[in-house]
Amino acid sequence: MFIMIVGSGRLGFGLARALSSRHEDVVIIDDGLDPQKFVDNFDGLIVDGDPMDMYVLEHSGIKHTDLFIAVTADDNINAICVQAARKVYGVPKAIARIADPNCEKFYHSLGLDTVCPTTTGVNQVLEMIQNDRFDSFEDNLDHSLICIHPQEEWIGLPISRLPLPKDVYVVGLLKNGRVTRVARHEVVRANDSIVISKKPEKQEMVWSA
Repeated sequence: MFIMIVGSGRLGFGLARALSSRHEDVVIIDDGLDPQKFVDNFDGLIVDGDPMDMYVLEHSGIKHTDLFIAVTADDNINAICVQAARKVYGVPKAIARIADPNCEKFYHSLGLDTVCPTTTGVNQVLEMIQNDRFDSFEDNLDHSLICIHPQEEWIGLPISRLPLPKDVYVVGLLKNGRVTRVARHEVVRANDSIVISKKPEKQEMVWSA
């Protein structure tokens, strides 16, 4: 697979080395890129150039690219590069790193494949909080419990009207690190985190705080 990475920060550098170590064909592009970063464990192509310059992209092999990844520090540059890769050059898979969650929602609504490290970090912290709170209840917990942030269109809806799959139900809401019970008529707020689980095949007791 031929992979093009735009951005040579820690994320771009890490991706380039990791994918190269898997014997993928990798080219990394950035303006002012320092080749000394890639002395070890990287046998791909290094291009010092503006990733928004079509001449640079074309001479770096974008017409033959299978996967395009834009991870510069600028969300707008990443989005523009990914749009160009998909719509101008027909790259089958293109991913943009978008740090601002609001921008990530907007670009995602346009059909772009996006990754938001801010949202990922928030979810990881919430998971750590949840695990710390629940360690002593390990034998009693349903391991299918998942904590999710409400989608924008869910805000203001009562719990009973959330468009969840038929085999999923709401266990409670995570507030200040604690799971609280909720009534079906309770309205979802923007700062809520919803704890869901799959319905058991048999009627069983489910622990909640």
